[in-house]
This record gives sequence, C-alpha cells and structure tokens, in this order.
Amino acid sequence: MGPGRRVRFVKQRCALVVALLAAVVGLTACEADNPARDARAWVVEKGDKYVALGDSYTAAPQTGDNADRSGCQNTRVNYPHRVAEAIGLELLDNSCNGASTGSLTNAQQIPSIVPGQRRENPPQLDAIDDDTDLVTMRLGANDYGLFARIIQCARNFEGESGSPCSDLDASGDNSLDNRLPDVRANLDAALAEIEERAPDATVVVLGYPHVAPDEGTCDLLPVPDDDYDYVRRIIEGLNTALEGAAEEAGVTYIDMYAVSEGHDICGEQPWVAGAPIRPNGATAWHPYAAESQAAAELILEALES
Repeated sequence: MGPGRRVRFVKQRCALVVALLAAVVGLTACEADNPARDARAWVVEKGDKYVALGDSYTAAPQTGDNADRSGCQNTRVNYPHRVAEAIGLELLDNSCNGASTGSLTNAQQIPSIVPGQRRENPPQLDAIDDDTDLVTMRLGANDYGLFARIIQCARNFEGESGSPCSDLDASGDNSLDNRLPDVRANLDAALAEIEERAPDATVVVLGYPHVAPDEGTCDLLPVPDDDYDYVRRIIEGLNTALEGAAEEAGVTYIDMYAVSEGHDICGEQPWVAGAPIRPNGATAWHPYAAESQAAAELILEALES
C-alpha cells in the first residue's frame, strides 16, 4: 500500500479562513488556484486516478450542483472534487447519499424520481484497480443505522426530558456498544479489499466532524438534553473505529472531529446543518460546504511530498 502518514492537526490559518469565509463566498485563501499551492509537490501527480468512497458526509448533498444524475447527490464542491481540481486528478467520485460499508461491494438501491421505482448504484469498489493512485474513504455512519439514531432521536423525542434515546438504545442487542465492533470489522475488511485491488494507491481515511457541541444544547439539535452525550458517543465511536482501522492498515487518518470543534450544529460558524437548516445550502444533519473545504485542505496537506 502506498505511503501515508496519520494526520492529527490542522493549520489554524486555513481553518480560520474556512470558518469565516467559506459560507459567505464559497471561496477561501486556501483555494486550488492559490499561487502558493501551485508550487506545492504531491505524492500523486496531475492526471492520476483518484477514487472517492463515501456516504452523504462525502457527497455533501445540496451544497452545490450535483456532479451527475446517479441520484447519489454528490456535488461538484464536495471534498473529492476540491482535491481533484487542486492537483488535476482524474476523479471517480463514487460517494453516495445513504451508502454504508456494504455499498463498497454490493449495489446500492437508490430511490428514483419516479414514484415506486428504484435504481441501482454500482458497488463503489468497482472503480478501484491497479491503476488507482489515490483513494479517500469516509464510511460507517450508515452501518446498522447508527447515524439514523440521532435523526430519529430528534424527531421522536423532541422536548422530552431525561435520556430516552440512550435508554432505548441500551435495551437491545442492536445497541451502539454492540455494533461499534462490527463497524470496525467492516472498515478493516474494506481497507484490506482496497489494498488487494490497488496495492500501490495512497489511501486516506477521514473521520466525521462534530455534530453536537462538547457542552450545551441548542434548538437546531432538538434531542433531549441528556441525550447530547449519546449523540457524541455515536460520532466518537465511529471515529474511533475509523482511526483504528486506518492505523491497522497503515494508512493516513484525518481527524475531522478535532478540527471541527466549535463548528458543530450549535456553533456560530457550523460545519453541519441542523433542523431547520440555516442559510447557505445543505441537507439537514449533513455538512455545509465549509466542512468539505476544510476536509479538502487537510487531504491536500496529507498528500504533500
């Protein structure tokens, strides 16, 4: 597998610019056409093949124009497109709204615009072969409906007291604590399959950003106050699985949770939309363009040679 280094930091200059400007003008001082960037050297080259794997947190639905008509809602301003444009890579953006790790090797059923009909998105790993030079992956949140538990908690228990969502979760065999080891196993298998198909590719794994604040509550995240810790446990558990799998496989891990502190749904400059969403374009519970820009900049830093 290609060389990689684990990334646990972010340059504060770019993070600050992203937070203050991306939502306003969609551009930052860290853009691909920045002369300083043009002089940077990368471990991949212009024209190299780049395959992006991911769910809606990679696809970034409604943050810009859709890249195709697949129904996956991956946009032209998500982090794969930003990275590909910055370096001049040949991008195959296979990220898809609703994808799980199972979508890597199995076709994903996607609702059609025609009522009652569905269409299939091919397995995301079908695009990866010996000619692949770069792979990025952020998956796991849709395994066993883990992220959906946050949305259902907000929809079904808004205004209630206590911790009904956490209590309900703990009462069954499908609990968060029981399922997180399964997510880790799925991610281990995914990275092993990527290495088998593209042994010379550089592989980058991304974590998920903050959804809930470290402290406090807000109306845009309407889960019961005592269930905010449950929301944090879901995201932190997913990131622990992603980081552990990346470490085991010897590939780069980018800690989006750390760099997104203060940019949660409740933050003054959020990178994730709550419900109802704020202006600037996004799907409720999903990233704004600012998160995609921050992720792209960190990937580019990781790819510097």
